[in-house]
Amino acid sequence: MSKSYRTIILKNFVPSGQTVSPHHFETQIRPIPKIAEGEALLRPLAFSVDPGQRPLISGATDTMIPPYTVGRPIRGPSVARVIETRTPDLMIGSLVQGWFDWADYVVTRPSKDGMGPTPLDPQIEKPSYALSVYGITGVTAYFGMTEVAQVQPGETVVVSSAAGSTGSIASQIAKIRGAKVIGLTSTQAKQEVLTRQLGLDFALDYRAEDFADQLRSIAPNGPDLYFDAVGGQLSQTIMQQMRRPARVVEVGQIATYDDEKAWTVDITHIHMNGLRFEGYQPNLWIDQWPKAVKELQEWVKSGAIQPLETEITGLESLPQALQALFEGQNTGKMVVLAKDDEQ
Repeated sequence: MSKSYRTIILKNFVPSGQTVSPHHFETQIRPIPKIAEGEALLRPLAFSVDPGQRPLISGATDTMIPPYTVGRPIRGPSVARVIETRTPDLMIGSLVQGWFDWADYVVTRPSKDGMGPTPLDPQIEKPSYALSVYGITGVTAYFGMTEVAQVQPGETVVVSSAAGSTGSIASQIAKIRGAKVIGLTSTQAKQEVLTRQLGLDFALDYRAEDFADQLRSIAPNGPDLYFDAVGGQLSQTIMQQMRRPARVVEVGQIATYDDEKAWTVDITHIHMNGLRFEGYQPNLWIDQWPKAVKELQEWVKSGAIQPLETEITGLESLPQALQALFEGQNTGKMVVLAKDDEQ
């Protein structure tokens, strides 16, 4: 094993309105520390790249989880293998998940704060599924559709960013529950994934000049539900067409992270169309997560849900992967895998 390792730190904050790029990050070489009693040394295998990391690099202090600090490693959901241990709770060779540094090696110890290492099911189809369909992505989609939206058979459901990490799972859950699903995305290739691979009823390019007319022709009476992970002008366009009454479930605002003005919401259509607008966080159902993961596993095994992932290889690719995420280059979950010689 090498005596040193790489870690990726935040070089400078990226305020809202600025585009994320690799020059905001820096790779540092550090000596591998010796583990103390009660600790373990991990070798990360897969890193999750998420829209929710954008506010954490902005310099904002009102984030739900502690923001990143300039000069310190970026952290995020990851899957890792235990390679050394001085705690009976973490066995050598076992897989764990948790919030770990973007690094070749990570020193950790068991904790109950929800961020520390949690044993991974050894029967999992792919370790990266713990970051996508069985992780926060899948859980957000699951509770958003089943508990908040309470989708019913025959309803018309519109899902923004339907080829993204959360939207792709949410769309398929809506189909499982018998809804007519209209997925919104940005390219012809992604539209084909939504209809041919995931089985959605329709897929529309939300950037098309006649998008509003296309949506009206497909859902002349208006959607019953809008599952929104985008925000901004797109949400305004859809709310204008929704039937009365209808529901909007807001799980993200990716269009607003680099455009502060996009946070402005015109409530006219919420009021006039009698919409129920509800934002939520899946932590509200944290005690029910095991139930959600179990059902998601059953759907994956039966083929009712097909997880989508965009895989990029190499620790050094993480900054580029984050930039690519905000440029919409991913289909499904954006995951960075360690190279074979890094595992």
